[in-house]
Amino acid sequence: MFEYFSKIAEKTIAYLSTLTREGFVFRVDTRLRPTGSKGPLVQSLGAVRSYYAAQVETWERQAMLRAHTAAGDHAVGREFCRTVQDLIYREADQSALKHDIRSMRRRMEEEVGKENAGAYNIKQGVGGLVDIEFLVQYLQLLHGSRHAWVRVPGTMNALRALRKERLLVPEDHSFLAQAYRFMRLLESRMRIVTNQATSELSRDPEKLRPLARRMGYDDDGVTAGQKLLQEYERISAEVRAVFERIVQV
Repeated sequence: MFEYFSKIAEKTIAYLSTLTREGFVFRVDTRLRPTGSKGPLVQSLGAVRSYYAAQVETWERQAMLRAHTAAGDHAVGREFCRTVQDLIYREADQSALKHDIRSMRRRMEEEVGKENAGAYNIKQGVGGLVDIEFLVQYLQLLHGSRHAWVRVPGTMNALRALRKERLLVPEDHSFLAQAYRFMRLLESRMRIVTNQATSELSRDPEKLRPLARRMGYDDDGVTAGQKLLQEYERISAEVRAVFERIVQV
């Protein structure tokens, strides 16, 4: 039975991620499963329960915040999500949680973000999308054991839930929601302009002109590229300031 479901998983992943003339459906990263790339591709609910009860690390809890049933047996999917939720939303040591979140964020900046004098990284760079996502996930993991309403997948859904539960002040909620929408729009427009998935934003206003026009900026006095660059720098700086204030050690 184990071998049968492993083969199904392998074929499903291949169907979803194989590149064709029309592109691919999804990128599937199986490294996020229990015990990582060395672990079995499929596991029983009992094995998952045992793992998350005893061995799970903070980054794995973060990943499982987004868990939801997408296809297949919905009864099994619901049971999996209930099992995982009960274990990832356990009472958290605030100091240890902050340390883990900040350490992982710093590592992503250094190893993946790699910003330089020529370009920003709107996803993994300073004040990028991951700052907002990690901040929200920190608050979910911190308060989720006592506030069931924040146990929702999706950054925007979680932001609304945190505001309604008064775990995030209205001013921070309003800014973070606005910043997240701006960066997601910027990310999608970058893909259109470059015809590829990219997080690298040039610091050269002239190179940014086609992207800036796609974002709705005009050349009037200040060039469209300069306006976009200034707006990104303002928003990312404030995002990082909010992150540092809330997830301070």
